[in-house]
Amino acid sequence: MEILWPALGICILVVFVFFVLAQHWQRVLRQHSWTIRKLTDRVRMLEEVDDPEFRRKLSESAPSPLEQVLTFSFRLSDRFWRETLHTTDEDAAFIKSFGSFLGSVKIERWRAHSVATVTEVLPERQSAAWQTRSLDCSFDGQTGCERLTLWELPLARVRGSSVRPPSLELVLKEKSLELCGHFFPPAAGNGHSRSLAEDELVFFRVPFDSAQLAEFRSPDPLEDAVNGNGSHGGAEISLDRNFWRAFYSQRDDKVGFEWQLWLRDLSKKSEWDRWKILEPVVAPFDENAAHNAR
Repeated sequence: MEILWPALGICILVVFVFFVLAQHWQRVLRQHSWTIRKLTDRVRMLEEVDDPEFRRKLSESAPSPLEQVLTFSFRLSDRFWRETLHTTDEDAAFIKSFGSFLGSVKIERWRAHSVATVTEVLPERQSAAWQTRSLDCSFDGQTGCERLTLWELPLARVRGSSVRPPSLELVLKEKSLELCGHFFPPAAGNGHSRSLAEDELVFFRVPFDSAQLAEFRSPDPLEDAVNGNGSHGGAEISLDRNFWRAFYSQRDDKVGFEWQLWLRDLSKKSEWDRWKILEPVVAPFDENAAHNAR
């Protein structure tokens, strides 16, 4: 009997110790199981992120990125008014008194739409002042919007309620800017006017694609002014065409117009910020200079 009670106490102590150890290992295993489950969930989330369908849905739900910023201006010479449009003195006085003259157009091209900010002035009025207005347009094919008139200048006084005066228009399209002239002839003998296509004349077209703009690449006059230089060297103009900043211009003295375009391609800027790479500019080989150097 004296040995039974100590043995019973030892058995109870051993059972208690095993119970405590079992509870401890149960908690450890439960924690490990929770950790493994969380790691599995994270791996599954990473696999979903790499899934093309998930990335497409994420791209559609994300805010529309700004892709390009363009600043455009143009100038029309006296020859344009006198010889190209054949403007009479009466019409010229009307244009100066009532016409709105364009200063510049800033175009922000987002992935899903474009926003144009037009700055213009009325030069011949006492209350003349720069005024700015913004226009939003989506060229998605569903709204039926193929062109947006940014600026319109009537070229003559209205002669009758049913006759539209000729006008100049700066038109924004999905991939270009155009300066158009609209000339509406009087009604024909059968009472029908000629179609609009016959009366629209495009004086110049400015594409937004860098490859199509390549022939108009020019030194940036703003950079010349900052650097104090009168002109760029020819090698500097031929920098990598994929660079995110560029200046383009065209001048036609025969017609009488000149336009300028500053282009900031932000999609290429992100690539430039990531890699900081420019293609090297290779100077043309001069055989005479090489011979003299020897």
